[in-house]
Amino acid sequence: MKVRTYSFISLLILLLIPSAALADGVSPILNFFHKDTWFPASIVTLVIILVEGGLIRWRVGQTSWARSLWVSLVINLASSSVGSILLLAFGRGSFFMWDTMSMVLPLFLITLATEIPLLHTLLKQIPISWRRASVLGIGINLVSYAVVFAIEIGLLFAWLSYAGHQDRKELAEWQNPRLLGQMTGVIYATESKGGTHKLRSYDIRTQKWVSISNSPSFDPNKWDIKGLVFVFEPWNTDDWKNRRLVISRLPDFSVIHEIGLETFMDHQFDSPSDWQGVVDLALSPDAKRLAILFRYSDTVAYKDRSSFYALGSKCKLVIIDVDSGKELARAPRWASDFGLCWLGDGRTILFSSFNDEKLYDTQKSEVRGDTSYGIGYSEDEKFSQSIFAYSPDTGGVARFADGHNPVLVSHKGLVLVREGFDTLRLLDSSGKERSRIKVPRLWGRGVVISPDGSLILAGIQRHSPFYAGGVPLLFNISNPDIRHVLNGDFSYKYKWIEGSDSATNQVGATRN
Repeated sequence: MKVRTYSFISLLILLLIPSAALADGVSPILNFFHKDTWFPASIVTLVIILVEGGLIRWRVGQTSWARSLWVSLVINLASSSVGSILLLAFGRGSFFMWDTMSMVLPLFLITLATEIPLLHTLLKQIPISWRRASVLGIGINLVSYAVVFAIEIGLLFAWLSYAGHQDRKELAEWQNPRLLGQMTGVIYATESKGGTHKLRSYDIRTQKWVSISNSPSFDPNKWDIKGLVFVFEPWNTDDWKNRRLVISRLPDFSVIHEIGLETFMDHQFDSPSDWQGVVDLALSPDAKRLAILFRYSDTVAYKDRSSFYALGSKCKLVIIDVDSGKELARAPRWASDFGLCWLGDGRTILFSSFNDEKLYDTQKSEVRGDTSYGIGYSEDEKFSQSIFAYSPDTGGVARFADGHNPVLVSHKGLVLVREGFDTLRLLDSSGKERSRIKVPRLWGRGVVISPDGSLILAGIQRHSPFYAGGVPLLFNISNPDIRHVLNGDFSYKYKWIEGSDSATNQVGATRN
């Protein structure tokens, strides 16, 4: 079969595995009926028909251009149809090349077995011998594979060159240091060096990140800070059974409490592959309570016979008293790993959950195949989610608003939430929308807002694909086109809190 997959990932596979040029992942008959592949399949198939038609005209010689193209069209449709039947017979409903890599040789042999007899039949008026038909069939297939491979590689490098140019242009344009003069509060982030992850803060005066020298090493995605309270899960790559949460006090990171994660387990696990752990943390505005999203399992949904939807994590929301380290409450509704946020009163916690809570009931053993799809591949509203508000004092849970990944605007009592991939919304404490901002190419979930609600710090995806994380970009909420790139390397997570930089003011620090 021919090379039919035309995506960035498949191009990388072709670069790494040259033999994949002999595989199509799926045949055009299937590709033409799928929204993600019909267009690239049409282009690549057209190229193959033109190339093979030209080769037939050149090698046979005694046939017209029109008949050569007609013969090429017929043999490709025939081999593609037979290949589709084979894939369906083996239950291959996926449209990804790596799901059918084991079928490379059978598909190639079936292509030859289908096309060689057709060449012998369709060109019998020449006439053409079986030996010549075999040589022609093998030759046009190998050449068409090579041509498609060369075109895709050429397009890949052209696109990478253009993407790099666009990135350099944007970085030069996003230089508006006057935005730094509008900053209030303190930005904290992770700093990753030598296999460790420590705390750092941003010095507005020097426009540099300040390394907090006595910071412990912690998981770069599992920490939070409010005032002088810093909570984190220590960085531990070895003993997964003894992982714990540490509640500490700045500036010396003195330990207030250590909480073993077994506290939140409903049962014990035998191996790291079964491990369920903390996925997010959020301190209340007064740093008296700690909200924890504790992961229980994957959230999955059936798609077809060879693939499923991966919808994130199934989590339990647990509330801890910071002073005692004791558990206060658990939300009765299941949560997803799409962010936590306390409202300004410190009595209500916001979390994300699917509107249909039954989605959390499906076990991974109930779906099929090894290929997973994200929520974006699903039909509209099939996996809709909302932000819910939970009151630990009353135990009540109520829907708050559309969106995910909520962030508190502490001075105004507003909440910043994300909707989809590129929309930010500001909501009041009742969930009513105050304003909406479109920010194309928002990266990840790490969008934070200044305590006074005037500035946003977000990662923006680069055009180039080979870059870890997004560009840390500061922009004005009233005019998102005015942007400034913060110096410094990639950070897994950012926190923007009110107050002064107590940690770096009181301990030794190194600027970088």
